[in-house]
Amino acid sequence: MGERFWRQPPAYATHIAEIRSQGVDFAPVDVLDRAERPEDYVKLPIPDGANLKEIEVCRAMLEDYGGIVVLTNFKIPSFAGYTGAVKNIGIGLASPDGKAPVHEPGYQRSEAFFTNLADAVKGIKARMGRKMIAISILSNIHAEPFGGAAPKTGNLGIIGSLDPVAADQAACDLIWQLPSHTAQRQPIDQKIDSGWLQLEKLAAVGAGSRIYHRTGV
Repeated sequence: MGERFWRQPPAYATHIAEIRSQGVDFAPVDVLDRAERPEDYVKLPIPDGANLKEIEVCRAMLEDYGGIVVLTNFKIPSFAGYTGAVKNIGIGLASPDGKAPVHEPGYQRSEAFFTNLADAVKGIKARMGRKMIAISILSNIHAEPFGGAAPKTGNLGIIGSLDPVAADQAACDLIWQLPSHTAQRQPIDQKIDSGWLQLEKLAAVGAGSRIYHRTGV
């Protein structure tokens, strides 16, 4: 699995060109692992990880910056059901080789993948602490029904939190407006398809809190 990510040639120039093409030409762009050398990465321990015991990230992320803003275009559907702050941390902030164990076994949408993702988030969050903030933009949302709830669609707003788990929970609540006890009773395949299993696994491994207080601005 490691070769799936590691053996690809560095694509930082392509990434920067794509960013510029989207109109982001007013500030410097830093691709932290542009050389993809082994010494550019560091392994973080995952306290009491359920499946994973460490997660590899870019060293520059920890040493060159005082904090991280995880800006997410909340997306449904995706491989993980939805792509929110959590997936952009557990997958997006991992190194090429760090992504591989998260996607094991066999790059499948299995229950194990969701546990691995939760572990990865826990490890990164434990290291970053309050130096990381999640901001999720819910625009052009079109989700499938889940648990008998008809989802809200369209442009729903922006959610921000120091806890990415709370940010994802708030986003899912805003979309489906489904009580947690109702969602918990749904079949496992529906939880995988909707991404709700992310929230359950995050809570199970202690990666963050699903409890939040929403304040409008």
